[in-house]
Amino acid sequence: MRAITNYLGKGSSRSVIVKKNIAGSLAIKSLSVLTSFVLVPYTIHLLSQEKYGIWITIFSIVNWFNMTDIGLGNGFRNKFAEALARNDQAEARALVQTLYSSMLLIGIGLLAVFFFVNPFLNWNLILNLPGSFNENINQVIAIVFFLFSCQLFFKNISTVFLAQQKTALSNSLLFFANVLSLGLLFLYEQFSAVSLYSVALIFMLSPVIVFSIATIIAFAGDLKQFAPRIFKAPSRKYFNTLMSLGFQFFLIQVTAIVMFSSSSMIITQLYGPAAVTPYNVCYQLFAAVQIVFGIVLAPFWTAFTDAHVKGDSPWIKKSLRQLLRFWILFSLGILVLFAVSPWVFQFWLGNKVAVSLDLSFQFALFAILLACSTIFSFFVAGIGKIRISLFVSLFQCIIYVPLAIVLATWFNLNTTGIILAVNVCLVIGIIFLSIQTAKIINNNAHGIWNR
Repeated sequence: MRAITNYLGKGSSRSVIVKKNIAGSLAIKSLSVLTSFVLVPYTIHLLSQEKYGIWITIFSIVNWFNMTDIGLGNGFRNKFAEALARNDQAEARALVQTLYSSMLLIGIGLLAVFFFVNPFLNWNLILNLPGSFNENINQVIAIVFFLFSCQLFFKNISTVFLAQQKTALSNSLLFFANVLSLGLLFLYEQFSAVSLYSVALIFMLSPVIVFSIATIIAFAGDLKQFAPRIFKAPSRKYFNTLMSLGFQFFLIQVTAIVMFSSSSMIITQLYGPAAVTPYNVCYQLFAAVQIVFGIVLAPFWTAFTDAHVKGDSPWIKKSLRQLLRFWILFSLGILVLFAVSPWVFQFWLGNKVAVSLDLSFQFALFAILLACSTIFSFFVAGIGKIRISLFVSLFQCIIYVPLAIVLATWFNLNTTGIILAVNVCLVIGIIFLSIQTAKIINNNAHGIWNR
C-alpha cells in the first residue's frame, strides 16, 4: 500500500493529478463495468431480446441529440482549463455561467421542437417495430426525450469536473446512475410487470437524479465561487469564446454520432430489432475493456491543455510515449479477450444471445483501433488544434453509412460488415492524426497541420 502511495505522489504536480485520477477512475469504472454486466442480461430477461433491441435503438437515436450542445461542452472544457491555468477566476466564473445558461435554453428549445414534430413521425416505421409489439411507443419516446432534455442541463457538472482534472469524480456519477437504475429496476419488478416504458423511464431518470444531486452539492461546496444563476442570460462574449473552438468540436461530434450511434438504426432497418441485441452485447463486452484504456487516457485531455498553455513540451512528449507503450499492452489484452470471448458470452448470457466469432473479432479490432485513435485525438483536442480532426471526421461521416450498407449487404457480412465499416474509418483517422501529432511535437507543423 505504501509503495502505491509513493508512486502516486511522484513526479510533477500535473503528473500526480493524472495518476491519482487514473487510480480513482479505475476503482470506480471497475465497479461500473460489473454493474453494466449485471444490467444487460437482467434487462434482456425483463424485456426479451426483441424489446431490448428496440430500447437500444431508441437510446442510440437519443444519443444523436447529444450534439445539440453544439460543442459547448468540449469548448468549455478547454477554455475553463486555460482560465484556471492562468488563475483567472473571473473568466472561469463567466464561462460556467455561460455554459449553464446556454444549455438551459438549448434543452428547452429541443423539447419544444420535439413536441411540435413528434405528432408527424411514425415511430413504428422508424423503429421497424414488429406486429407483436404491444406498447404505446409514442409514450416511450416522449418520456425519453423529456428526460434527455433535463440531462442536457444537469450533466454539465460532469463537464466542469473534467475541466478541473477531476476525472474520477466525473466517472463516479455514471456509476451511481447505473446503480440507481439497477436498484429501481429490481424494486419495480417486485410490484409490477416491467415494460419498455418503465425501463426507459428508469434508465433516463436515474442520471437526472444523480447529476442534479451532484450539482447542488458541488456548487454549495468547493465550486461555490463558480455557482451559476439559473435564469441569467448567457454572455455573448463568452458564448462566442466557447463557440470559437466549440463549433469545430460540434462538427466532429456529429460525425462521431453518425458512426457510433447509427449502427443500431442501420441494423434495425436491414435485419430487424432483434439483430441489434447480439451486436450490442458484443460491443458491451469489448467496450468494458476499452473503459480501462479510457480511464488511463481521460485525465490527459485537460493535462495536455495545461502543459500546452505553460509550454511544457518535454512533459507532453514523455506522456505520449508512455500512452503508446500502454496501448501495445492493451492491444495484447484485447486479443486475449477475443480468444476467450465464446466462453465469456456463454457464462454471461447463457443461451439467450448468440454472437458469431467474426463479429467478436471485428469488435476486438475496433477496441484496438479506437484506443490508438483516441490518444492522438485527445492530444490535438487538448491543445485546440483540431482542423485536421474536423476534415477527417467529415470524410468519415460521408463514407460510413454507404460503406456499412455495402459491406453488410453486397458482401453478405451482415452485422459484421457494420462494425468493419467503423474500423475502416478509424484507420483513416489514425493515419492523419498520428502525422499531425508527430509534426506538432517536432515543431514542424505548418498551415492546416497547426490549426
